[in-house]
Amino acid sequence: MDKKTYYVNVGTGEVLENKEALNFEFEISATDEEIDKLQELFEETDNSSQGSYESSWLPWKVYYSNEPNQEYDYYLTEVYRTLHKLGSEQTKRHIESMNILENGV
Repeated sequence: MDKKTYYVNVGTGEVLENKEALNFEFEISATDEEIDKLQELFEETDNSSQGSYESSWLPWKVYYSNEPNQEYDYYLTEVYRTLHKLGSEQTKRHIESMNILENGV
């Protein structure tokens, strides 16, 4: 399958082909199938963020011992891992500088 260039904003979960249409953070090159998987990860991140938000009002719960937070962190890390895998050299360097992936990748 042919790869196309896409522009991604993690905060909004947007993936677009038009560089001008989005205030993007990352540039990636991906097949349609890889974009579908990335969109699924964004959906899972969004779904898990709902549970994470609800528990944020409970100050006696430790962040990492709370299952919704662990689920949200997992999916968000998978988003960044996928972006790193598909990303341009600049995207890869930026994600590596964030130190959010275990063992660097």
